[in-house]
Amino acid sequence: MKKLAAQPLYKQVIREVLAAVEAGEWQEDESLPSEVELSHRFGVSQGTVRKALDALVAESVLYRRQGVGTFVAGMSDFLMRGRFALLTDPKGEAPKIELLGCVRIHAGEQLAEILGLRRGAALWQVRRLLRVSGQVIGLEELLLPEANFPDLEMRRIRELKGNLRELCWRDFGVRLQDGETRYRAVSAGSAEARLLQVEVNEPLLQLVRLAKDFSGKPQVWSVAWLKTEELAFEPSLAT
Repeated sequence: MKKLAAQPLYKQVIREVLAAVEAGEWQEDESLPSEVELSHRFGVSQGTVRKALDALVAESVLYRRQGVGTFVAGMSDFLMRGRFALLTDPKGEAPKIELLGCVRIHAGEQLAEILGLRRGAALWQVRRLLRVSGQVIGLEELLLPEANFPDLEMRRIRELKGNLRELCWRDFGVRLQDGETRYRAVSAGSAEARLLQVEVNEPLLQLVRLAKDFSGKPQVWSVAWLKTEELAFEPSLAT
């Protein structure tokens, strides 16, 4: 492993593991070599390898099976991994994604600041509906800088069943962290009411997220509105 003096060793291991995953050396749900083998490969201590793998597990790039090993995680995004269920139902159901559209817009002052762009920079606006048992349960709007994701196509998004996290990784080499999610109660505006088939001002659960890449650069800003009067939303960090 080529060492960079300004970067801690465990972060160098993170970089090398991510590069190997991107190159397809280890596929989804495939186990990585042992910590001892990786320490020999990268020329670092086993503790350094463990620290790097812990960080990648925390960010859902990898996952562990107790007593078995560390594996490459899938790329389902935050809402697709969640479950909607009655309070008496221990399992619930994962939502299905319906892609509404992908259009180019321009960043206002607030969005430009959030995404680290100049005001008026081009963004992709992707809208998705979430359905459970055929019923519309949520709406999500995702905004991505066009400069980072050129030539984004509806066709390609549909091929990956609306999974933008997977698209960012496979087509543009950008691995997204889940990022912090903030929840709040809001009233449905006219656009949300129309798409979610509810009355204007009906209470909704709003989820706001900023997904960054592993260098800490903002990549995707998303806002989701969920109907939770019948089904509760249970997020999951497991892949």
